[in-house]
Amino acid sequence: MKKLWLGRYIPTSSSYHNLDPRAKIIIMFLNVLMIIMISSWTQLLIGFLFMICFLLMSNIPLKFYLKQAMFLKYMYLFFIIFFTLTEGNRLLFEFGFIKFFSDGFIQGLFYSSKMILFVLMGALLTFTTAPNELVAGARRLFNSVAAEKFAFMTSLAIRLIPMILDEVKVIYSAQQSRGLDFSELPFMEKLNKLMSIIIPAIANTIKRLTMMMDVMDCRGYIVGEHRTSIYQLTWKNKDTVMVSLTCIVLAGIVLV
Repeated sequence: MKKLWLGRYIPTSSSYHNLDPRAKIIIMFLNVLMIIMISSWTQLLIGFLFMICFLLMSNIPLKFYLKQAMFLKYMYLFFIIFFTLTEGNRLLFEFGFIKFFSDGFIQGLFYSSKMILFVLMGALLTFTTAPNELVAGARRLFNSVAAEKFAFMTSLAIRLIPMILDEVKVIYSAQQSRGLDFSELPFMEKLNKLMSIIIPAIANTIKRLTMMMDVMDCRGYIVGEHRTSIYQLTWKNKDTVMVSLTCIVLAGIVLV
């Protein structure tokens, strides 16, 4: 089973890890705007070069980011095929009643590349920022109960992704040790066996979440109430430089 790293915090020493969580959140929103505004291949190339600079700053091997980008490879393929068959005016070739358009193929590649940028951006944020730091940064940045609730739910969702995958991996390994081999099963039987793995994984995850909720209740956790935090956030000059650099690149992409 392929390992999904999205949603996992990878602790290491890097200049991007040491940025203030508020700066990372602002950079994320600016990058979202940048990706939305990209409308040409030149802008897309600038966006990729800028994102690669951030990835290198994180001091995390690029293979981890590539694995996350390739995790949605079938969705990229779907986009390319969909645009090739439905968009464009330049006919590439025709097979019966199915028509393939060359400009539709290029358009599918373009939007698939933008989606890869989204995946890389999300991986960069979760790889370099612990969930608790995200909550603390959102709380200080927006300073509202609604924002804190949203940040808290987001951090739980980020934790939930690797938690479910770990449960699936444990149950799948247990099934393999009992002699289960998916490669030799018919398609419909594979679906039935997958349900026997997914349902226990979800049930175990719900149990773990229930235990976590009980622990939080016992400790008197109330969302929105004032409380101290172990994360003492300090905005530094390098945070200002990184946010300013992102704004400059965003303005440059808009003007290109």
